[in-house]
Amino acid sequence: MTQNKVQELLDDLEKQFHGIQSKISKAKDSYLARHRKDYEKARARYQQTKKKLNEARKKVARDAAKFGKNGTNAARNQLKKTRAAAALLGEALAEAKDIMTTAQEKLDTAKPFDKKLAARTKALAAFEKDWERKQKAAEKAKAARASKRKAAAKKRKTEAKKATVSIPV
Repeated sequence: MTQNKVQELLDDLEKQFHGIQSKISKAKDSYLARHRKDYEKARARYQQTKKKLNEARKKVARDAAKFGKNGTNAARNQLKKTRAAAALLGEALAEAKDIMTTAQEKLDTAKPFDKKLAARTKALAAFEKDWERKQKAAEKAKAARASKRKAAAKKRKTEAKKATVSIPV
């Protein structure tokens, strides 16, 4: 009776453990997916801004060469506008890089998650192995006790027969 209760308790605990393990795994997966998406967005934005910045720098260099020869006020104003656009793109590039760095850091924080899950799985496997070993040992001990009882009963029975046979009348 108590063996059944222990087994039911063990089964219930194991079921709860697996439930918690699956919830943690799902939470980790959603966490990683969310931050991976943020990282990819920031990376794409960074690449776009970097491309625009390079194009703007090339344009500034072309315009500087072009307007260097032609020293009109309109040319100087155009060069200032181009440089301001390049500066704005540089700031946007730095901002995108910061976002990407933050997203990468968030992804890196998920690594301890994996380690904890692996440790829990390993601990559960060790517990189950140890539990099975103890159960087998208990069953063997129970069988040994039963065989000893049977052997002792058989020995008493044979001794009782010998005692009744050896009594002279």
